Amino acid sequence: MLNTSYVGRSLPTTEPVAITADSVARFAAALGLRDAAKVPPTYLISLTFPAADPLLDDSDFGLDWSKVLHREQRFAFHRRPRVGDEVTCTPTIESIKTVAGNDLLVLRTAVDGTDGPVAEVWTTLFVAAGEDE
Repeated sequence: MLNTSYVGRSLPTTEPVAITADSVARFAAALGLRDAAKVPPTYLISLTFPAADPLLDDSDFGLDWSKVLHREQRFAFHRRPRVGDEVTCTPTIESIKTVAGNDLLVLRTAVDGTDGPVAEVWTTLFVAAGEDE
């Protein structure tokens, strides 16, 4: 089970990451998109998901990646991300709910550019109960 005392806690803000034409083209190709002229809306997941990596190394939090299933993704854009933007990501543990012995973890990640907010990204993960739980 996840440590519910982490709810409301923010992880460290990432170092600025540049959105490059190459990274956008690779992401678009992986999705089968032909037009990589604009940043696909879901591109931000490639930045926000790794921003939560510190949770994997935090034994007090209790996240076992082998028991995780990605359940839902939601985006709220302040403006469209652009090639050339440098953005940071600040994940916050928004909620942990236990349902039938399993946890639902919701992370909200603020994506900010040098000119202000770009988006908020919500990731919901299903974390299966361990064998001993």
